Formats: sequence, structure tokens, C-alpha cells
Amino acid sequence: METPNSLDSPREVNDLLLVEDNPADIRFVEETIDNSSLDATVHSVSTSAAGVDFVRQRGEYQDAPEPDLVFLDWNLRQTTGREVLTAIKEEHAHIPIVILTGSKVKVEPDQLPSTKADSVKEKPTDPDGYIEIIRSIAPNQ
Repeated sequence: METPNSLDSPREVNDLLLVEDNPADIRFVEETIDNSSLDATVHSVSTSAAGVDFVRQRGEYQDAPEPDLVFLDWNLRQTTGREVLTAIKEEHAHIPIVILTGSKVKVEPDQLPSTKADSVKEKPTDPDGYIEIIRSIAPNQ
């Protein structure tokens, strides 16, 4: 039986988790959301372990809100996004995860674990690209 895609129904994005190890990319996404009409809070972590802990509300993230959307850098320095994707989808399949890749890096479907991301996108190079991704998930925002 196929699991329904967590993007199948419109939703609000109030809390966005960004799992990204590049400080410039983190700053870019935070500034993009802050300067947009979206009413979303960006929470960022820079390691796969912190991303999993945030979603599972463990350790220093025990009071963290459950994210409405996760932007996941597929090529984290210490690991790949595969570990984060698998760990989150095991217990939180309802949280949409958008894998973000660099322009030269492609993620082929056979590279994804059996628990797949909801979307794979090339990292936007302009603010509108991030806004479009969010609005594709939360069209009323």
C-alpha cells in the first residue's frame, strides 16, 4: 500500500526547519522569509543529528515546535541528507520534506531511501525560488 504524499493536502507553514550546514545559505533563507509576506518562523540547524533531534524534540530541542515543513540540504558536510530523511519519515511521515541540492548535484530517485522526500529541488539562487517552494505547499500563504 502506498503512503500518501504529505504534500497531498494544502497546509500552513508556520514553522520551517532548515537543515543546512552552509551559514550563507542559512542567512539567505532566513532573510528571504523575513522579507516576505509569509508569516513563518525559520528554525535552522547545521547537522543531521540536530535536525533529527529538533523534529523528535530531544535534548536541547525538547521545547521546539514541530515543523510544518523541512528544507533539507542533501549534501551535508558530515553526512548526507539520507539519514535525516529516513529518521524523520520513520516517525513523522506527515511532515513534508523538500530536499535541496546544489546546481551541479542531482539526486536520482534510486539514491533516495525507501521512505522518500516529498520533493527534490535545486537550491534557488533568488529569494522568489524559496517563496515559490513554500507556496506550492501552502498556497494560501
